Amino acid sequence: MNISFVIPCYNCEGYIKKNIYKLYKKLKSLKINYEIILIDDRSTDKTLIYINNLKNEIPKLKILKNIKNFGKSFSLIKGTRASKYKRVIFIDCDLPYFKSIYSIIKYLKINDMVIVNRRKRGSRMQNYKLNFYQLMRSLLGYSINNFIRAWFNITIRDTQAGLKGFVKPKNFSRIKFISKRFFFDLELILLFSFSKKKIFSLQTIYSVDKNSNINFSDLIKNFETLKELIKICINYKLMNEKTNNFLR
Repeated sequence: MNISFVIPCYNCEGYIKKNIYKLYKKLKSLKINYEIILIDDRSTDKTLIYINNLKNEIPKLKILKNIKNFGKSFSLIKGTRASKYKRVIFIDCDLPYFKSIYSIIKYLKINDMVIVNRRKRGSRMQNYKLNFYQLMRSLLGYSINNFIRAWFNITIRDTQAGLKGFVKPKNFSRIKFISKRFFFDLELILLFSFSKKKIFSLQTIYSVDKNSNINFSDLIKNFETLKELIKICINYKLMNEKTNNFLR
């Protein structure tokens, strides 16, 4: 099985080296053909220095750099277009869903898309420590997911979790995505759903790295990207009414 792992990076100097080594050892133990693609979104700390150093130590590592801070969605699209394998897995660089990597690889063999679902029965969070920022982020994510389910009449309960795998459509490079900052995951799920692709939702055990840079500015950016979400909802609603043959 051949898989491209696409990992967006932004200001993660506190854990990026440790986590990429951890992922590398895991993939090596699974004995699969893989590549790891890191996309630096114009980090302002030493993230790029650290990942450049990793290139000499970890085989099958590809590094892409954005000329400015475009956003997570832009980085994921860029990384996917640069991937050489048919199957692609997105994973956040703080590896909150590390324990689900084997499962997502396993189920990707027989599905078009596999997503981890934090709201599926059996899913749980480790090292849980509630604070204001996590509470606000959780409430925002819960509200967005409920709105999306109602608006598009889909059953998927978690569109934004940072671990997804899919079989890359042949026409991926020609698809014009709307999202640049935050909602590419949602666009991809909608395209697969509208095209009647097989999507499997996976329960997960996840954790939050204490060094993960979640702060109030992230929340503000999330609110700013609501304009992006509205544009996606309107456009994809109209698209779905016209045709359901989006992916080939």
